[in-house]
Amino acid sequence: MSYVALAALLWGLGGALAGRFMREIPPEVLIPLRFLLSFLLLLPLVLARPPHPAERRRLLGVGLALSGAQAFYYLAIHATTVATGIFLQYLAPSLLTLYALLKGERLPGRALFGVGLALLGAYLLVVGPEGLRGGALGVAYGLLSAVSFAAYAAFAHGLRTPAFVALGVATGVGALLSLPVLGLHGEKVLALGPAQWGAVAYLVTLGTVVPFGLFLLGVRTLPARTATLVAMLEPLSGALFAWPLAGEPLRPEALLGGGMILWGVWLNRR
Repeated sequence: MSYVALAALLWGLGGALAGRFMREIPPEVLIPLRFLLSFLLLLPLVLARPPHPAERRRLLGVGLALSGAQAFYYLAIHATTVATGIFLQYLAPSLLTLYALLKGERLPGRALFGVGLALLGAYLLVVGPEGLRGGALGVAYGLLSAVSFAAYAAFAHGLRTPAFVALGVATGVGALLSLPVLGLHGEKVLALGPAQWGAVAYLVTLGTVVPFGLFLLGVRTLPARTATLVAMLEPLSGALFAWPLAGEPLRPEALLGGGMILWGVWLNRR
């Protein structure tokens, strides 16, 4: 659980910094660069320890799910708001809980209560009194990002391939899918300045490779439902980091929501 919690803290820090340093990088450039540079950084590991043939198809599923989670999330926040996109993506643990119940798994009452509590807390923390915004298309994108994130965790659970090798394959799939988009916007890549490249470098290393690798380390043994629930610490850490870094004050309902997320995660401890 600690690996996933640390990943969530790094994602939250990256989100707080993104609001300050990455506003000038268009998503059609940022997303492909994130996949491509992460893949190139991890490629030596993939070549040194290639995954077992028996897990290659499963790793393809991990890569497709990761690509969908990122793409649909950015489409959701473009069509709605950042708050709506984040909240909808973190419906993933609820979807995995529902799937477990439909399969006939017997989950303790405290775990079910914890999922509901964390979901309500995320709404208070991220969305707040303004409520969800956006049309049906944006909501659909957000729900697809939740399904993709849930699939990413489910496919990755129990993998024997080393975590960072698996991430290398997954980002390779994302890079392959997004290369045409990058090719269409090559002039925007060339227009990036030193500060923007520094922001990209941060996002690739401490915003992608390290936290997603830690998440894969955690979900090897942690059930996907629990891993995605612990990942809900991301909006809490983002709000805490945004206070000193971006000067965004913490609202009382945000503090309440953050406490509910922590309580929900604690109720689902193993």
